[in-house]
Amino acid sequence: MDLRLGAIDPGVRCRTCGGRIKECLGHPGMIELSRPVVHIKYIQVIEMCIKAFCQSCGKFLLSDDKVKEYSVKERIKKARDAKKCPHCGVPQEKIKLEKPTTFKKGKKRIFPDELREILVAIKDEDLKHVGINPDVFRPEWGILTVLLVPPVTVRPSITLDSGERSEDDLTHKLGDIIRADQRLRENLNAGAPEVIIDDLWDLLQYHIITFYDNN
Repeated sequence: MDLRLGAIDPGVRCRTCGGRIKECLGHPGMIELSRPVVHIKYIQVIEMCIKAFCQSCGKFLLSDDKVKEYSVKERIKKARDAKKCPHCGVPQEKIKLEKPTTFKKGKKRIFPDELREILVAIKDEDLKHVGINPDVFRPEWGILTVLLVPPVTVRPSITLDSGERSEDDLTHKLGDIIRADQRLRENLNAGAPEVIIDDLWDLLQYHIITFYDNN
């Protein structure tokens, strides 16, 4: 509810642009996350890239001459079915997505920071094979390290008949995200056991998923 995010009360000026309630459109903020999390709206693109590109060298799991033979849809299907990389020869272990955002290689879980490393290794020219324009979107952008906070003008408070203020659902959700992130950061700094860190990381992931999509 920082005043730098915009002015929503009469007589108050925005601390970013100096505008009053009808002059200021609001300004976004950000939350730097202690650990990266998956953006639920990009889960299908992340899953496709994790399965169609080599987990070792990051190249597309189809040889260059075969790429020309197939349509984009067929290429993706062939690449996802590849048992080993045609470029570096490394066998590809099957990766499964357990809804909503948990990826597993065998019984081992792949956490968002590891997912991001795999996605960063994919070359721009290889992304074009699967119909992604790298000038507009890179798959690792679907793993959030920073969360955009919408301006207060998007989620204004209301005053109830009793005179009490009531906050918007998004504001409550952002509060949950900040509290979950703070607990995770404190436990990381305190060197807490991995099992506690993983649980708190999952809690942060849950709040960010439900911030974007509460279904």
